[in-house]
Amino acid sequence: LKRYKGPKKTAIDVGVGSGALSFQLVGHGFQKVYGTDINPNAIIGLTEFMGDTKLSRKIELDHASLFGKWDKQTELIVFNPPWLPISSENDRTDKAMYYPEELFPDFFAAAKERLAVDGKLLILFSNLAQITDVTNDHPIENEIAHHDRFQLERCYKKRVKAASDKTTREQNWRASEEVELWVLVHKNSD
Repeated sequence: LKRYKGPKKTAIDVGVGSGALSFQLVGHGFQKVYGTDINPNAIIGLTEFMGDTKLSRKIELDHASLFGKWDKQTELIVFNPPWLPISSENDRTDKAMYYPEELFPDFFAAAKERLAVDGKLLILFSNLAQITDVTNDHPIENEIAHHDRFQLERCYKKRVKAASDKTTREQNWRASEEVELWVLVHKNSD
């Protein structure tokens, strides 16, 4: 977000969670940020935290899936989705960690309609599903390869720090984990 040079009138934070990305967007000069989350606790907690402050006038929230009530175009869309596909019925309860099969196709279709022509789509993701052998499927790579909606502008990858030596969970894959920041733009119609 420090490097973002485009217009800063509006941004949409899909899956706002604790509000960390929305706060950064406001801190980097965005005039208005629209945040959505399917977890009502995220919306309630963030609303209470912001109270009647300047933040509450710059960040507008909606308890909804994907883009919720916002259908206007925006300069920037940020999305920090779940990183693992649902692989069992138990996974369906943790929507912050596990995503249903339709999440990414639905997200990209809706983002295409809401992203301004010269806008940017930022997605935080991880190779966690691939390195833990949950799936070889990478939803962002699939979008770029198989659809004519977006193209890659840049992908930043950073290794994850080693886990605490106090953890008792299996962490042998941790040395291979990378967090990814995907920057996508509308596909050229050449």
